[in-house]
Amino acid sequence: MRKCDGYIYLDMLAALSICLFIVFALFPIFDQLKLNKKNMLLRTEAHYLLYEKLTAFADGEIEAVPTEITRQNHLFTLNWGVPNGFPEMVEGCIQYQNAFGKREEVCDATKK
Repeated sequence: MRKCDGYIYLDMLAALSICLFIVFALFPIFDQLKLNKKNMLLRTEAHYLLYEKLTAFADGEIEAVPTEITRQNHLFTLNWGVPNGFPEMVEGCIQYQNAFGKREEVCDATKK
């Protein structure tokens, strides 16, 4: 054990490389989780907005006019239409851009 001065650097290098490998392997996973959480919050907000607007339409408070809504620094586009085969219904669709840059759409219908 008297002449083992050089091995401490090799051990430190091995430990550092293992730590760096763990850090760089886990960072993308945490980043992906963060983006997925943001997408879930955006989807929840889109569902909430759609429910709010469909309820207001069913109560006669608003008309079926395309609208752009900004909430939490995100743009949601509300479009109205008639679902196929159900002329007595009105369909509302909310479109938004998710955290990955993809365009998503959430639709639901209510009676006229």
